[in-house]
Amino acid sequence: MREIGFLATWWVGFFSGWFLARIKVPLWPVSDVYRRCLAGFLMIIAMAFVFGTVGYFLRKHHTSDYSNWSSMCTILGVTDIPAFVCVAYIHNAGYIGGLTGLLIAVGWMLWLKRKEKTLS
Repeated sequence: MREIGFLATWWVGFFSGWFLARIKVPLWPVSDVYRRCLAGFLMIIAMAFVFGTVGYFLRKHHTSDYSNWSSMCTILGVTDIPAFVCVAYIHNAGYIGGLTGLLIAVGWMLWLKRKEKTLS
């Protein structure tokens, strides 16, 4: 099952890295690019973790009525519907957190870019 998690998420890092590199690579020396892109990735990871945790706790407020999930779980062969719903909440919230982190990181990098332009 871990393979599925990897296959479902590798593209998020690729997508995020592309955006961060597009902002940084043309402007700064390589050492600055690595440092600032790493800081951007840390922002993305932190936001994905925070949102995923929030998703876990939001699932706790889900009612015990899983009728909306039962047909999909039957098709997928899922037997533990409450655990599946918990993972779905964490999964979706993590993606929202990753996107939020990407937006924050891009905004921060654009702010640095403007700040450095005014200094030169």
